[in-house]
Amino acid sequence: MATPDGDPTRHLQKLAALVTQRRVALGFASKEAAADACGISHTTYRKIEGTETAAPSRVRDSTYAKLDVGFGFRPGSTKAVADGVSDSITLGDGTQLIEGGQIRDFSRLEEEVDRAFTISAQLTAPHLTLSEAKALKDEMFKELRARGVLKEE
Repeated sequence: MATPDGDPTRHLQKLAALVTQRRVALGFASKEAAADACGISHTTYRKIEGTETAAPSRVRDSTYAKLDVGFGFRPGSTKAVADGVSDSITLGDGTQLIEGGQIRDFSRLEEEVDRAFTISAQLTAPHLTLSEAKALKDEMFKELRARGVLKEE
């Protein structure tokens, strides 16, 4: 969770990244198409995502509300990121949209990481014995728990 006294520019950049991720995931090829879907002017939408020559900037609270509806975000999600009180956006189905990705079901995160590690190890390090792969995986989980990414056992 971000603090509201953080860097306002960074908050708007984070929001721009999240909105861009969602726009692409929804299949909107252009910012204009996304703006139309949300009922926002093209100029205003470009303020949210920014452009090659202009950094993202604040828009009205009512615009953030339209974006929430148009992109399937929980109400207040985009404004919370813009204000710096949240680092992520929650979709209507509970999916957590984070900068650089999304986590759909936190309860299955450990299981999915375990499965991904096993597949990756088999593909990239087939020379590892089963016990070596298990030891490496155990250390990885230990590190993820120490960093707070996974819950303690």
